[in-house]
Amino acid sequence: MSYDSIETSVEDASPVELYEFTLGATSYAYTSAEDDITIAADVWSARAIKRGKVEEGPKRRSSDFAVTLPTTDPLAQSFLGIMPGVRVPMTVKRFHRGDTSSGGNPEVITIFSGWVLSANFSKNGKECKLTARHALANLGRIIPSRSYASQCSHILYDSTTCKVDDTNPAYRVSADAVVSQVGNVLTVSSIVSGGFADGDFASGYVEAIGTSDFRLIVGQTGNDLTLLTPFGTVPSTVNVFRGCPHGIEACHDDFSNVINFGGFAFVPTRNPYQSGVL
Repeated sequence: MSYDSIETSVEDASPVELYEFTLGATSYAYTSAEDDITIAADVWSARAIKRGKVEEGPKRRSSDFAVTLPTTDPLAQSFLGIMPGVRVPMTVKRFHRGDTSSGGNPEVITIFSGWVLSANFSKNGKECKLTARHALANLGRIIPSRSYASQCSHILYDSTTCKVDDTNPAYRVSADAVVSQVGNVLTVSSIVSGGFADGDFASGYVEAIGTSDFRLIVGQTGNDLTLLTPFGTVPSTVNVFRGCPHGIEACHDDFSNVINFGGFAFVPTRNPYQSGVL
């Protein structure tokens, strides 16, 4: 019997749900069943996990979806104090026990796919509630997203728009050792010796090697990087990427990339409808 046949049957339905999360290079596969679930070579570990309602119809792409699990879980621990710097995809799947319609394995369908937006800890910190937004929410964005402004709207190092090569040693310090993290100031060892000046890495980012986690840099003096938010777990080595103020001067002088400049550098600063011409 197919999934639909069992799902709509009077007595045969025996649903099991599977939860998949990806945090950087680490994957978490859980099930709300009482025992671990193995399908083909994939294993989902049994967890005390529960979820909210999956919206259907017009509300599907705009409604949030919540999953709750114990705070002691390794995934929940990653959200303590500071949200991860990387997007965390979440997928929820469902099948029925006894179904062997897919080559001897059950037919597994996806009932939700999206990204974790926030984490909330309740019941004296014993439960972690992860709230996610449906992947279809991106379809609600206004297109085109660029505006008529003097500054470039491209994401720095984006391969399709900005096109600056983030592997170029002129724009990065690779495998730099972390000396310390005090508050939101991360001190590394090699920026000064690499020939970079103060402020070169402001508006750039620092990537923790081995985890794919990253933090935005809001200021830099010597080897001290002021981060927007500190790392939850201090990395031992990082890649540090130069920043850009998104003006045409920096695009030309610092990156030799003015051909890909995404702004309108000569937008008049005076609006004649508000202040007159003179």
